[in-house]
Amino acid sequence: MKIIIITQDDPFYICEFLELFLAKAQATKLKVSLIAVLPPFGESLFDLIKRMYDFYGLIDFVRRCMQYVWLLSLDKVGIIRRSVTSIAKKYRIPVKKILDVNAPEFISSLRSIAPDIILSVSAPQIFRKELLGVPKWGCVNIHCAKLPKYRGMMPNFWAMYHGDSIAGITIHTMDEKIDRGKIIVQSEIPIFPGESLDSLIKRSKRAAADLVIQALVQIKEGKVQLRDYEENGSYFSFPKPEHVRKLRERGHRLL
Repeated sequence: MKIIIITQDDPFYICEFLELFLAKAQATKLKVSLIAVLPPFGESLFDLIKRMYDFYGLIDFVRRCMQYVWLLSLDKVGIIRRSVTSIAKKYRIPVKKILDVNAPEFISSLRSIAPDIILSVSAPQIFRKELLGVPKWGCVNIHCAKLPKYRGMMPNFWAMYHGDSIAGITIHTMDEKIDRGKIIVQSEIPIFPGESLDSLIKRSKRAAADLVIQALVQIKEGKVQLRDYEENGSYFSFPKPEHVRKLRERGHRLL
């Protein structure tokens, strides 16, 4: 089975997933042929910085920036692996940086690989029909919520915001609608009282790595049983500062 991963890069969360997933993929003989990396949130550096400042506020934004520089510095000198490139290098997987996941030249390059699965790992752009039709089996997405609840952005945040005691994880097939398709497998992890959002996202990413391996093995062995969503669920966009303020008032931290 040949797998292509489409993702974005950050030293905080993507690497939590990728390091564990690639180790387990190697152990289960799942071949990752390429990792394609998009810009974070699919937006410019200025817009990304503004988004993060509005989300974190001044103090946590400064803390996050310091963490970012520190982790990437350690990655650069080889002390730790906190970038997609450094983790992929360990497993001898090529990395390709792209701007548009639906660009004809990129889709053509994917067809030349003839993947069985395209795996979306926090990919910040919508997959259009032509891209969805490239892999032999289909495109698979990881969403850290028990779909159809909390479709959209930052599902861990919204689960905390609404006082949930658990966070879900769904591995599902992809179509042209956001967080739709059919369910392959689902699981849950607890949300601990007073836990930070940072901690919950990291635990969700590690749990997702285990779950997606389970899903891919089922597909490889022809044992997968797809399920439809039983309800319409809910959709949420990126949190606004007032949502962050209310989350903090309920005893949770971002970092």
